[in-house]
Amino acid sequence: MPPLLTDRSLRHLVLPLLLIEWLWGIGVYFVPVTTTIPAYLAHLHASPLTIGIMATAMGAFPMLLQLYGRSVIERFHQRKRGIIILHLVMIAPYFLVALSDWCLAAAYPGVQIIVTIVLLAFSQIVIGLIIPLWLDMIAQVIPTPVRGQYFGITSAFSALGGIGGALALIGLQHWLHDYVFRGAFFAAGLCFLLSMAAFSTLPVPESAFAHAPEPSVFARARKGILACHPRQNFGRLVGSMMVQAMAIAIVPFLIGYATSSHGLRLDPSIFTNITLYQAVGACLGGVALGWWVDHAGPRWPWLAVTLVVPAVLLVYPHAGVWPVLVVCSLLIGILQTHWSVSAPALLELSPPGDKSPYVAMANLAGFFPAMLAPMLFGGVIASAGYLPAFLIATLAGGVSFLIALTIRGRHKGILPANEPHSA
Repeated sequence: MPPLLTDRSLRHLVLPLLLIEWLWGIGVYFVPVTTTIPAYLAHLHASPLTIGIMATAMGAFPMLLQLYGRSVIERFHQRKRGIIILHLVMIAPYFLVALSDWCLAAAYPGVQIIVTIVLLAFSQIVIGLIIPLWLDMIAQVIPTPVRGQYFGITSAFSALGGIGGALALIGLQHWLHDYVFRGAFFAAGLCFLLSMAAFSTLPVPESAFAHAPEPSVFARARKGILACHPRQNFGRLVGSMMVQAMAIAIVPFLIGYATSSHGLRLDPSIFTNITLYQAVGACLGGVALGWWVDHAGPRWPWLAVTLVVPAVLLVYPHAGVWPVLVVCSLLIGILQTHWSVSAPALLELSPPGDKSPYVAMANLAGFFPAMLAPMLFGGVIASAGYLPAFLIATLAGGVSFLIALTIRGRHKGILPANEPHSA
């Protein structure tokens, strides 16, 4: 049994965290940005460029204000309660999308497209405030030697929940037909609420959220920028993640290619099955990658992640054959939990102390690629078709791989010099 589950000092935290991730995973896989959301916009007759704008909102906006997360949470006397409140603000738009679909979609599909993108963009901005705080909390309560295992196990539980969510999504498709999207957004919001209810019972000490106050957000930004020097492992990881963000931006367009008359010409309802395959891939990949990080350090697992997009795009034009579609979807599922590598890598390779400014800066560095790449791909697809966009994304994945090759590996049994031996 993994040390995380046998160590009594950790078990009382890890078991509730697994429940939280399981419930959150169910919600995520009702409305993944790789399948349900682009399929919904296509159902409303959105153009590829509009879907690119949606992908920008979902992929780039979480990175926009992460440096301000610490400033926001410091305004709460009880920081755990503050994180819960921020989550509730982030969850509300999913219920509002379901409500607006009922009110607007049939008569004003164009308005519903705009409302959906705006609501989801707002939700993603709020989750961006939470991400560095959440990862810093994990850094405080989970020791370095088992963080990879932690992220692997929790990502697997999230994906296990996702398998349940994907199966439920298939059931909703058969039950609700054209109203499946309305039900999916509502169900996702409900699962997110249940996850936060579980978090409210988690015995996390207040000290896990507390740090010596920084002079200003600019001081946090300066710390993050200095840590991103390309001569340091952390800076090289950030550089690879920046280019990888561009490569991953192609993923929301794959469902359009699968159902397009210019692509694989599959039935539009296939998005539910693809969601299920991705959840299975995320479950298997999360466990394997987390174990790999603990045993070999983040370098080789991250190199493997950078090769997923090129590998998928090279064979996706032949994914009209069921086994090929399944394999591609399983690999894309790994990208859904690539944070089982990137999160422990950011925590391990960044300087000690408050991790939130380093996580925030790393994600902020990916803002412009994540913002521009979806619109670039949407424009290329609209004007020249899918294959040129696939080529650009493949090249981006290759460049990310080359940058990752410069990351120095961890010596066996020795932690990085800038990382304490326990959190």
